Amino acid sequence: MPKQDESSGRDLFEAKQRLSAKLMPLDFVSGVGTAGSKLAVYLVRPLEPEESKKIREIVDATAPGQSFEFVTTGVFKKK
Repeated sequence: MPKQDESSGRDLFEAKQRLSAKLMPLDFVSGVGTAGSKLAVYLVRPLEPEESKKIREIVDATAPGQSFEFVTTGVFKKK
């Protein structure tokens, strides 16, 4: 895995923070994280096409050009 420099890691973290605020209110999103040099949008369940489109629009508006992936995990619960 390529090593990130400090500024690109900071940019990724800042994009994650901005996106978390916009995506976490959606009932089908269970979290936002990072996966290598990409963002990861964790999902409660597989998305409907309109839900996927909505997330892509939010990512494009909030973190233009940022790579991301969907990961279906179910609901995260605290123990």
